[in-house]
Amino acid sequence: MDYLTEWTESGVDEELTQLNVIPLDGYRPLDYLLYADTLPRLNTGRLSEPILNRYKHLYDGGWWCSGIDILTGNPDLWGCFKPIKPRLTSDQSKCIKYEHPPNTPMGIFALRISRTIWERIAQKYAVEINSSDIQPHQPDLGFWRWVICHPELPLCITEGAKKAGALLTAGYIAIALPGIHGGYRVPRDQYGNRIAKPALIQQLQQFSVQNRKIYIVFDQDTKPKTIKAVNSAIQQTGYLLSQAGCSVYIVNWNPQFGKGVDDLIAEQGQTVFDQAYQTATPLETWKAFSYNRLNYSPNIDLNSRYLSDIKIHQNAKLIAIKSPKGTGKTKILETLVQEALEKKQWVLVIGHRIRLIEALCQRFGLQYMKSAVETPNSAFGYGLCIDSLHPNSSIKFEARDWSNGLVILDEVEQVLWHGLNSETCQNYRVSILKSFKTLLQNVLGGGGQVVISDADLSDTSIDYLTALSGIHLQPFVIQNQWQPSPDEAWTIYNYLGNTPDQLVKDLEQHIAEGGKPFVCLSAQKLASQWGTRTLETYLKTQFPDRSILRIDSESLADPTHPAYGSIANFNQQLISYDIVLASPSIETGVSIDIQNHFTSVWGIFQGIQAENSVRQALGRIRENIPRFIWMANRGFNQVGNGATSMSSLLGSGQRLTRLNIRLLQQSDFAGLDDLGIGFQSESLVCWAKMAVRFNAGMDHYRETILTALAGEGHQIIEVPEAKKIPKNAIKSTQKFQTKNSERPTLNELILAVKDQNYQAESLAVIHSIDLSDCQYYSLQRKLSKTPEERRAIRKYELKLRYGVAVTSDLIAKDDQGWYEQLRIHYFLTVGRPYLMGRDALIARRLMEQGQGNIFAPDFNRSQLGAMIGIMELLGIPALLKNQERDLKNTDADLQTITEIALKDRSAIKTITGIGLAKNSSPITILRRFLDKIGYRLTCVRCQSEGKKRVRVYRVIDPQDNREQIFQHWLKLEGQYPCQLDTTIPENNFISTPFQFTPDYIQLSLFNS
Repeated sequence: MDYLTEWTESGVDEELTQLNVIPLDGYRPLDYLLYADTLPRLNTGRLSEPILNRYKHLYDGGWWCSGIDILTGNPDLWGCFKPIKPRLTSDQSKCIKYEHPPNTPMGIFALRISRTIWERIAQKYAVEINSSDIQPHQPDLGFWRWVICHPELPLCITEGAKKAGALLTAGYIAIALPGIHGGYRVPRDQYGNRIAKPALIQQLQQFSVQNRKIYIVFDQDTKPKTIKAVNSAIQQTGYLLSQAGCSVYIVNWNPQFGKGVDDLIAEQGQTVFDQAYQTATPLETWKAFSYNRLNYSPNIDLNSRYLSDIKIHQNAKLIAIKSPKGTGKTKILETLVQEALEKKQWVLVIGHRIRLIEALCQRFGLQYMKSAVETPNSAFGYGLCIDSLHPNSSIKFEARDWSNGLVILDEVEQVLWHGLNSETCQNYRVSILKSFKTLLQNVLGGGGQVVISDADLSDTSIDYLTALSGIHLQPFVIQNQWQPSPDEAWTIYNYLGNTPDQLVKDLEQHIAEGGKPFVCLSAQKLASQWGTRTLETYLKTQFPDRSILRIDSESLADPTHPAYGSIANFNQQLISYDIVLASPSIETGVSIDIQNHFTSVWGIFQGIQAENSVRQALGRIRENIPRFIWMANRGFNQVGNGATSMSSLLGSGQRLTRLNIRLLQQSDFAGLDDLGIGFQSESLVCWAKMAVRFNAGMDHYRETILTALAGEGHQIIEVPEAKKIPKNAIKSTQKFQTKNSERPTLNELILAVKDQNYQAESLAVIHSIDLSDCQYYSLQRKLSKTPEERRAIRKYELKLRYGVAVTSDLIAKDDQGWYEQLRIHYFLTVGRPYLMGRDALIARRLMEQGQGNIFAPDFNRSQLGAMIGIMELLGIPALLKNQERDLKNTDADLQTITEIALKDRSAIKTITGIGLAKNSSPITILRRFLDKIGYRLTCVRCQSEGKKRVRVYRVIDPQDNREQIFQHWLKLEGQYPCQLDTTIPENNFISTPFQFTPDYIQLSLFNS
C-alpha cells in the first residue's frame, strides 16, 4: 500500500499528507534518522557497522513524516519513519512499527497545514486570521504561531502523526506525541536515578497557557496492561498541563468503534468523534473514575463464559475475583465455603442488604444472623449485614472471637461503601470499622482467608483491605475478561427524553400485547411518581387481569405480602406473575435464571442509586432478553461537597472538621483532639476514593451508565422522544387494541394515582394505633413488620418530632424535608442559645459509641454550628425579623453580602451544600439560603432607578404554624435536650449558650 492511500484511509486530507509525508527507500531513510552526533562512528565519520546492521531493514523503504519545529518555526529535523518491513524488539516479542531518530530528544508532530484547513479551523472557532499571521509561501509556520498566541483555541493531543492529521482534517487543532509518555520528561542522572520532578517538554510548554482547553485523545485499548500504561500517561501529562493552568479533558469512545481516533473517524464518521469530543471528561472527573479500575496483575486470567473449577494457591490469603455478572462467581464462593466447612473452619458472610445475605446463606447452608450456638444443627458460622458488625448489635459480634476462618464479601464494592457511608451505619460506624479491622487482622494475619468478589472489583477495595490487615500481602487475583458475543450481548434501548413518559407508554403497549416485563425502579416511596408503589397501582388499574408482584424493602419484610420470604424460592415464585416491579432492594445478589417467562427488562433510574447499582439491577435477569431503560441526565445525590477531586473533598472536609472542633471548644467541650478525629486514615482514604467516583457518576449519570454498559459489550440503541420501539424488538403474543377515546395524559394519570395512594396512606397513618414508648422500641427491633405496624411507628415518630397532632398536611411536609428546614430555622432564631449544646451532645454520643474516636465525615454531617454561622454572617436572621423590607439587587448591604458569599463559594458549598454560580445575584443568593428554612422571596413590584428597571422583592413567611412546634422544642430543652437529634436523650446534660460571631467563621474557614 502506498503512503497516500494509507493516510487517506485514515481520514487525512490528501494535500495535508503531501505536505508532511514523503516516501524513502535505499540509503535515504538513514539520512533522515541517523543524524545524531552521539551515534557511534568510525574515524572516517561513517556510522559503525552495528548501527548500520540494526537499521538495514530500512533499505526496503517506507514513509517519513515530520512537521514544524514549534521552538524555532523552521521545518522539523525530527520525525518518524514507518518501514515497509519493520524489525522486532531484542526479545523478538514485538514489532517496532515506527522508527524515530536515535540518541535524539523526542519532539512532537505539529504538521504543516494548508491555507484551506487553517481557514476552516478559524471559522469553526470564530478567531480571525490577521495578515501578519500568514507567511506567503509557508502558511503552516504562521498557523502554529497563531495557535500559540490565541489561548482561547482548544488543542487536541494524540499519539501518532496520522491521528493528528485525521483530527486536523476534521477541523480540530491537533498535535501528536510519538508515544503516550512523550509529553513530559523525568530528569535522571547518569545512573538512571530520578533527580527532579517530571516536567512538560518545551514544545508542549508553548501551548500550555492559562485557561487553554486541552483534550487528550489517546487510543481506546482493550488490553489491561496497555490500559494501565495509557492511564498512567494521561494522569501524569494531565496533571502537568493542569498545573500550567490549562483545563484538561479526556476524550473516550467505545473501543468497538475503533482503537485510534483515525480509525474512529474513518469507520464511524466524524459525527461520532464530534459527540465524543463534546462529552469529554474533565481530568478531575476522569481521575475519580480511575478509582473504578483494577490494575493488579491477575494470577489467573480467564476469558470464559462461566467460571469453572479454579485452583487457588493454598497459601493465598486475600482472594479477589473479578468476573462479569452472571458468570458464576457465587458458584465459586459456594465451593470455597463447602471446603471450609468440611475442614471444620467457621465461615462469615458479610453483606450490605438483608435479602442478599439471606440468599447467599441459603446457598451456602448457613443461617442469617444466627450462630451455631443458637441453632445447634446449623453449620459453623453465619451471615450478617455489615451494619451489625459490632458488639452492640443484636448478634453481639465480637471480632476478637473470630480467627483462622473464611470471610466472604460478595459485591464487595457496595458492601464497603455501605459500611463507610450509609446512614444506617452512622451511629456505630467507628465500632463497625474497628471490628472490621480486627477481623481482617485476625484472619489475614493468621491461618484464614478473605474472599472478595465483584463484577466491578477495583484497586480501591483491594488496597483498603490490604491496608486494614496491617501486613504485607499480595492478593490472589482471578480476572475473567469475558464479554458477550454480538449474539449474546443485551440489546438495550435507551430512551432520551427528559422524563420516562415514553418508556412507560411503550411498557403499557408491551403488556397489552401479552408481554411479561421485569421492571427495575429506583424508588419505592408513595411520594415518588415513578416508584414501585405508584406504578403497581397504575398498572393494576390498566391491566386488572394481570398478576403483579411488587418487590421492595417493605413488601419483602411484610409477613402479609406475597413477596415475603420469596427470596428462598425466587425463581419458582416469579413464574406465577405476569409483571414484576423491583426496587434496589434486590439489585445485587439475586440470580433470576427463569427461561422463556419474562419477555423484557425495563428500568427507570432517576439518579438516586449509584451507576454500578443500575447495571447490577439490569443484570438480575440472566436471560438475554431486550432491555429498555430511561435514566436522568444527572443524579441528585452527592457526598460531601460533591467534589470529584480527592484533594478537594478531603481538604474541604478537614477544614470543616477543624472549624467544628473549635466551635465545640467555645462551649467548654473537651476530649476531641486530632487523635480522636484522625480515626483510621485508611478508612477515610477509601471513603474519599469511593465518594469522588460516586460524585463523578452522579455528575454524568446517563453517560456513565451507558459507557459502562457498552464497555461490558452490550449494544445500545437510542430511542428518541415520541418514537416507538421496533415492533419485532419484543416477544408478543397478541395484538394491542387501541381505543380512539380521549384520555388524560400519562403524566396526569400517574400523578393522580400517586396522589390517591398518598392520601390513602396518610389517612391510614393518622388512624393507626398510638404506641407507648415500650411498644415502639419493641416494634423497631422487629425485622418483619406489617403495614399496620409500620404506620404506627411512623405516627409515633411524627408525634415525637413535632409535638402536634398528626395530619395529612404534617405527613406531606415531613416527606418534603420540613423537619430539616425547621431545625435550621429553630437554631437560627429562638433555639439559638441551645445550638452549641445540641452539637456538643451529638459529638459526645459519637465519641462514646466510638470509644473516643469519631469518623470525620459523620462528625461533620452531624454538626449544625457552621451552617448557622454562615447564615448569620449573611444576615439571614435580620431579614426574618424585618420581613416588610424591600430587597433589590442594587442594595449596598446585599451587594456586600454577595461579595462575601462569592469570594468563598467552595466553603459555603462544603458547609451548607449550597452551590453558587460565579455570577449569582444578591437575590439569587438570598433565595438559596431562605430555601434552607422553607421561606421564599416574591417580587412585589418593579421600579425605575435611573434608566434601569429594578425588581423589588420581599420575604414571604410560610405561615405554617411552625412557632407552635418551636415552643414545644423549647419546653423539651430543659428536660431532654436535643432528644430529637440523638438516639437516646441524656437527662442531666445542660445546654450551654454560645455567641457565634461572623468574624470567627471568616477567620476559621474562609481565610484558611
